Formats: sequence, structure tokens, C-alpha cells
Amino acid sequence: MDKFARNLDWNLLYTFMVIVQEEGMAAAAERLLVTQPAVSLALKRLEATTGVRLIERGAGKLAMTSAGEALYPEACKVYASISRLPIAFEQAPKSVSGKISISTISKVVSDDFDTVLSEFFKNYPKVELSISVVTASEIIRGVELGRITLGVCGGVIPDMLTKQWLLREDFGIFCGNSHSLFGNSDLSLDDLRGEPFVTFTADILGGEHMGDVTALRAQASFGQFVRGHSTDVDELRRMIEIGLGIGFLPLHLAAPHEQSGSLWRLPPYDKIPSADIYLICNPATNFNPAERIFLDQIIDTNL
Repeated sequence: MDKFARNLDWNLLYTFMVIVQEEGMAAAAERLLVTQPAVSLALKRLEATTGVRLIERGAGKLAMTSAGEALYPEACKVYASISRLPIAFEQAPKSVSGKISISTISKVVSDDFDTVLSEFFKNYPKVELSISVVTASEIIRGVELGRITLGVCGGVIPDMLTKQWLLREDFGIFCGNSHSLFGNSDLSLDDLRGEPFVTFTADILGGEHMGDVTALRAQASFGQFVRGHSTDVDELRRMIEIGLGIGFLPLHLAAPHEQSGSLWRLPPYDKIPSADIYLICNPATNFNPAERIFLDQIIDTNL
């Protein structure tokens, strides 16, 4: 094992990771700014070092072998650790400072989480906070690779990541007041089939991070024709209100617009889909002091 560790070239491991993410040699070469033969040679060298085949070559999309599937999450952990090494080189500050960066899906509302944030920044006023809004799949992939330190999202969280439950969002299907189904309370899921649909960008039937909301679409066979999509829940609501199609919205965010008459609730009315929202991180990440204290505070609060 010691010989293997000494002979393993990290650059080969990184190239393998990029090949998997880009799902092909050509795309990996473009991202790495090298030639395709160079990428292919790097993969062959890694397979020679490990002594196992990692990727099956053939027509269409490349597929990982069982050995490749075992290696990929470990490569991501190594990348996340190495990419954050500069933080470990920093001397500990006399008082906690630095920056906490959180990537989140849009319009997450949690009073408990907001309370933790408020208390944290009262206690550590020199710390900065940055919040960006992206898709759940981007958050999960970014946390895997160490590009995103802390993420707030739902979906299927890989086992290699640590997750802390924040809240559960209940979803309903809505249409706008110009839609033909508006005002009709005698409907079933069958009546929704064939209707144009608007949805979150990451909401893909059969997708990697398919949750309860997408699963309902698949089981009830509606939402096949996606007319519009966005990463922003307000933009989705706007598309629904102006009649582009029907779509899912969190009940607590749709409620005031339903009361004003711009949205109409559609079935199902019971056994509604929900999505658990988590704060996720990669345990292999080298957290700065502010991030570590913040994570410990979240865990201690036991949201």
C-alpha cells in the first residue's frame, strides 16, 4: 500500500475525475486544456498504476466499471481536501474572522436556520457571509469537489457528504387565473396529463437527484411537456401565473398568491409530495475557523 501511494500521480486521478464528470474524453480534454490523446494516455497510466480497468470504452457515453465507481468518490474527497489546503497554511487569527460562503436553492425559508445565522454573527462580528443561489445538482456536485463549502438543498445526497436536516417543504401543483383549469375543484391527476409544465431546472424525470416531487410526475404520467424552467422559484411562479403551464410550488410561498387569486391549487390535495432540505458539506474539506464554528453551532442546535 505504501508503494501504491508513492507511485500514484495525483494529476492522473484528477484527470479520471474530470473524465467522469464530463462524460467523455473530448469534453474532458477541452476542460483540461489538453489534447484528447493526452487524456486517454493519462487514463491508461492510471489504470496501469491501479491494476484495474476504470472506464469501459465504447460507442456513446463512457461507463465506469465497478472499480471506477469505487474510485470516483475517493478522488472527489482527495480533490476537496487538496483544494482547500491553503486554509490550513493560515495562522489562526486572534479573533475569529474570515468568510462563510453558502450556496442554496432559491427561497428556502427556515426561521430556525435564520436564528442560528443571527446568533452566530452577533458572536462573531468580523466574519463575512456570502450566499449564492444555484440548482440542487450544482450544489451537490460543487460540495463533492470542494468548490462549494456549504450547501443548502434537497435531493438525493451522496453518502460521501455530511448532511444536517433543516426543514421540510410541502409542494402543491398550481395554475394561473388565465388557465382553463382555474377555478375547477372537481379534478384528478388524470386531468393534468398533457398540460404544459413549468418546473425547476434540476427537476428532470429520471434525473440523478430525483426527489418526491419529480417522482409524483413520473408515477402520475404528467408534466411530460416542459414549456419553461428556471432555478428561481419566483420566476416559476410568474410563468405559472401568466399561463405558460402548470407547475409545483412550495405551499408556504404560493399561499399569498393563491389568496390574491393569481394562483389556483390543483390536485393532489392529500398525500402531497414534500422535500427535505439539508445543510450539506464534504467532511474531507479543510474548513476555516469560522466555517468550523458555524457547523458546530448548527449541529449543537439540532434543527
